[in-house]
Amino acid sequence: MNRVKVRQGDQRGIERMELSIQFFYNMLLTIMTVIQGWSVLVMLVLWGAWVIALGMVLTSARDYDFRAITSMLLSQFAFMLWAMQVPDLFFVMPLFVSMVIVSGLYGIPEIIGITGITSTCIYFYHLGILGNFKVGDREMVLRLLLLMISTYLIEYVMFFLISKRLEGIERQMHVIRNLKEAERSKDDFLANVSHELRTPINTICGMSEIVLRSELPDEVRFDLLQIQTAGRNLLSVVSDILDFSELQSGKFTVAEENYNITSTINDVINLSMALKDKKKIELVVDCDAGIPSGLIGDEQKIRRVIMNIVDNAIKFTEEGCVTILISYRRTSYGINLIVNVKDTGIGMKEESLEKLFTNFNQVDTKRNRQEGGIGLGLAIARAMVDAMGGFLMVHSIYGKGSSAQFTIPQKISDDTPIAKVHTPEQHRVIIYVDMEQFERQEIRDAYNDNIAHMIEQLGVQSQVCQNLQELQRRMERNLYTHVFISLVEYKQAPAYFDSLAKQMTVFVFLDRQDDSQITAPYVQKVYKPLFVLPIAMLMNGEHFVQGLDENQYHKERFVAPDAHILAVDDNLMNLRVLEGLLKPYQLKVSLAQSGMEALKMIDRMDYDLVFMDHMMPEMDGVETMHRIRRKPGNYFKKVPIIALTANAIGGMREIFLSEGFQDFVGKPIELSVLERALKRHLPQNKIITVKAGTKEVEKEESVLLGLGLDAGLFDAQKGLEYCGGHANYIEILQLHGRDGAENARKIAESFEKKDWKNYAILTHALKSSMMSIGAVRLSGLAKELEQAGKSGDEEYILQHHPMMMEEYHKVLGNLTQNQILFPESGRSRDGMQEEGLPPMDDEEYGRLAEELEEAAYSFDEGQMLEIVHRMQGYSYKGHSLSEALEPVVRKIQMSDYLSASGTVAKLRDKWK
Repeated sequence: MNRVKVRQGDQRGIERMELSIQFFYNMLLTIMTVIQGWSVLVMLVLWGAWVIALGMVLTSARDYDFRAITSMLLSQFAFMLWAMQVPDLFFVMPLFVSMVIVSGLYGIPEIIGITGITSTCIYFYHLGILGNFKVGDREMVLRLLLLMISTYLIEYVMFFLISKRLEGIERQMHVIRNLKEAERSKDDFLANVSHELRTPINTICGMSEIVLRSELPDEVRFDLLQIQTAGRNLLSVVSDILDFSELQSGKFTVAEENYNITSTINDVINLSMALKDKKKIELVVDCDAGIPSGLIGDEQKIRRVIMNIVDNAIKFTEEGCVTILISYRRTSYGINLIVNVKDTGIGMKEESLEKLFTNFNQVDTKRNRQEGGIGLGLAIARAMVDAMGGFLMVHSIYGKGSSAQFTIPQKISDDTPIAKVHTPEQHRVIIYVDMEQFERQEIRDAYNDNIAHMIEQLGVQSQVCQNLQELQRRMERNLYTHVFISLVEYKQAPAYFDSLAKQMTVFVFLDRQDDSQITAPYVQKVYKPLFVLPIAMLMNGEHFVQGLDENQYHKERFVAPDAHILAVDDNLMNLRVLEGLLKPYQLKVSLAQSGMEALKMIDRMDYDLVFMDHMMPEMDGVETMHRIRRKPGNYFKKVPIIALTANAIGGMREIFLSEGFQDFVGKPIELSVLERALKRHLPQNKIITVKAGTKEVEKEESVLLGLGLDAGLFDAQKGLEYCGGHANYIEILQLHGRDGAENARKIAESFEKKDWKNYAILTHALKSSMMSIGAVRLSGLAKELEQAGKSGDEEYILQHHPMMMEEYHKVLGNLTQNQILFPESGRSRDGMQEEGLPPMDDEEYGRLAEELEEAAYSFDEGQMLEIVHRMQGYSYKGHSLSEALEPVVRKIQMSDYLSASGTVAKLRDKWK
């Protein structure tokens, strides 16, 4: 019978209660049996039934229904035997009715049916067999009818109530199942949203990061940083949506990984300055220099918590300052990280403060946002802090400002302080900041406290001056190594400070938009906010460009030139981003655009690490990973495989780890997360630690903007923005030109087969990749067809597919015929001999093919390319080797050495 069962938590309680009541009844029946002198067999049956029921409960025999029905059958049989001993039916049945009511606790309708059979047997025995019934006695007949009607009516009512209760529970369970299904649908929706949004965000953040690594003018670098910051802000919005869902559903998870707190602090400052934008408020950062640089915790969530609080503080502060204080306290397990954000904004009323954390919404939605309230971010922040084992407190005075402080326990992986002056005794600092330039006392107090705290922590001899005259007097009497002033003080006597800068180090801290106001070559500019990390680095003589590079505080990093990595992703742009992010580590990187290609490549080459995308057509990342693991040999079972995915819903990390991946890296790729994954899984004997700044930055060649692209097909400016520069743009255009025909073939094949699932995946990739090169119209057409593929709208696909393919072929034709992108495009396309190419004989071709094979087995990529380029200057058997060997070049560049060598041998056999 399909029936909702009593909850397991209630089953034990019901069974214990039933056994207790039966025990009480058995005691009463036993006493009556002894007093009346009835058969001892009755007592044995009564207690035997109870002992059997007890044993079934203690041993959890079968299931709840079986135990309940069996216990009831035994107890009913025992009671029926006892009832046969009692001559008075009117004494027996009230006692029996009470047992019927008690049996209803089981919540099983069949048990009431059993009691109905028992009552019928008792009536039959007493009235039919014993004959305890006189037809002529009207009073007895009426009493007997009343007793029988009452008995059967109570049994019916009990059966009816239990059935109705079960029906109600069934309806509730149906609603719960629907809600769970809706929850699963929501999770699927959020997973798709996460993937769709994070893929282009990954391109924006990744490409901007790659370009930021090159030598650029500060103005260009700052603009690129703004693009990157905008991408991260968009990512924050997506993360808020996902966090809200995870917190509501109870799926919120906390990671525990090594991270560098200096990178976190710098991210917070960069994002805070971007949020502040043109608001005339001061951002003051007071950071404890002694905080251990390496901590263990969930760095991404900590950064999100800080930014949620800072975002609200800046949002509701129109004048004054926002102060970020970061400190720590030592504990037995590591440290308690303490972050306090104060603002001089509008504050909150007491009643708003009381309900601040009750809902995930603004505390007062009926009034103008400027009246009061902190909003969504703080509610999510508190839930995150609670999940990480910390606590968050908020204080606010309406009209004067708010303060939000949280404390989170963290373990230590590197106890090195984040900031320290190497030789403090060799430095003597004089500081002159005219606090009267700030109208509000809160700003003056914040800066005074910050400066005093920095002086105390760095241990450098320092002197603070109140005015220019005092500074000049002290400079005449004492020798100082560093002078710190703000732009206001510099403007008081620019000639004086310019002359000082020729004798000692003069630092002027200012807002970035005021950069042009200082042109003196010897004066060094430090951009706000002024805090301890850049001051310590500057005094140590380390190069520092504040706010432009999130890795500027990494004192050490590593390279692994002997390590070889396989990156697998069906989206070429994602591979390009990952390859660029891995470039500074000097790794050898091979690329695969499908699971099947990855399986072939890993058969031919042993890689130290594999990055595997999750969502790929035909064979996804999970299946590809399982196929690798099933290959014979210890290597395939041990090679680290790290999942790459844009699906960042709660629990994804655990899901991937349970599937067999060694680690998980989300998109957009955070450099700190990527670096930790590399350090954790690359062979330690291949990792070489180097000091930052020792490797020279490679200079990119200047490329002309005039690419000769059809303006009707391409928005070249948009493509340049997405790709982060001319060189990257041209490289990606060339990749699409070379591989586009194969991609078009795959799309056409899935269309012909009406394989709409893979069609949607392929058009999704086309949508992203075409937008990245500025083919906006084609991207839009692909987007619409992707949605149609996902929804199964076959009619729309059949109607619009030819239009998209026509546009795609126009784009590819414009690329492949472009002589700037493909200088060989002017050659004949049939592969026959070109004019002026000297012929190569069989002996020379064979010799070079053998050399190529030897170089392939030696994994000598440089030698292989040299041999192939030499061969491309000839023709063979009337065919141009220049064009015929282009696929070989690409295979070598993808580290597919043996296949490249085999292709050269096959061409010789083909043209014999």
